[in-house]
Amino acid sequence: MDKIEEKPKLAFVGNSHIAFWALNIYFPQWECLNYGVPGEGLAYVEAFDVDTSDCRVVIQFGSNDIYQLNDENVDGYVERYVKAVLAVPSRQTYLFCIFPRNDYDDYSTSVNKFICMLNQKIHRKLEGTDIIYLDVFDRLLQDGRLNPELTIDDLHLNGKGVQYLVGSLEANLGTTFETSP
Repeated sequence: MDKIEEKPKLAFVGNSHIAFWALNIYFPQWECLNYGVPGEGLAYVEAFDVDTSDCRVVIQFGSNDIYQLNDENVDGYVERYVKAVLAVPSRQTYLFCIFPRNDYDDYSTSVNKFICMLNQKIHRKLEGTDIIYLDVFDRLLQDGRLNPELTIDDLHLNGKGVQYLVGSLEANLGTTFETSP
């Protein structure tokens, strides 16, 4: 009797960027588990207690924490952020950077400059770990702001924006995904 081949597992952990991602459309050959929760951030990932040790895990969060951070507390946040990511059990972990956002009508780029600095600190802190860091930040920017052609609301990515995420995962998983929704 032939053994039924199980689909490999991808678990996605994070905030609304993960929660709203149509995983079954973009990753049909994987069993996708979505643990994204809109509005969540570091506290959610720190408390995450699902056994994902048999999965490759994709993590993305941080957007909802930005306005609680400043120059005085950012290093402590980075320590907690990296510790939380490392604590999620996995066969392999893929961490997306914190994505850019457009918060102000005056075309300010200050929030994205802060996010860029934060991403750099996180990336440096991950050096020497097994975490694969997926830095799509610059590919999502246009003139220092989230490219309006890649977003539905100046925060969340549309299908075109999600293609950058899928491409980054493909390059790192060594798999080509069905990417047309």
